[in-house]
Amino acid sequence: MKKKIVICDDDIEILNAFSMVLEDQDTVVITVADSLVLAEMLESIDADILFLDIHMFPRNGDLVLRDLRMSFKHDKLPVIMMSGHIDGRRISEECGADGFLAKPFGLTDVEGYIRRFVYENEV
Repeated sequence: MKKKIVICDDDIEILNAFSMVLEDQDTVVITVADSLVLAEMLESIDADILFLDIHMFPRNGDLVLRDLRMSFKHDKLPVIMMSGHIDGRRISEECGADGFLAKPFGLTDVEGYIRRFVYENEV
């Protein structure tokens, strides 16, 4: 079964880059540009990992993550927060993220999180 990587960011270029680089025969990349529809979309799939931007319109990622952590279905979903803001790492830790990527970030950092949370945790 293909692994499902979900990216939520209001920057279309970042969504396109994730799709181009990560999607292959073993992986499907699902992109979401509107933070308000993320939770509903996650209900319809069994995501393996979520990359979530902190500063988005209309709802910031830290608030979205706090809601996800209160949900029984998504409380264990690995979530990696992304931000170019100076306080991004602190914000991601405070809202319960599993990791943080400072923008701009490298592909090796993204692949490291995928390997750690998606493939190394397989039973």
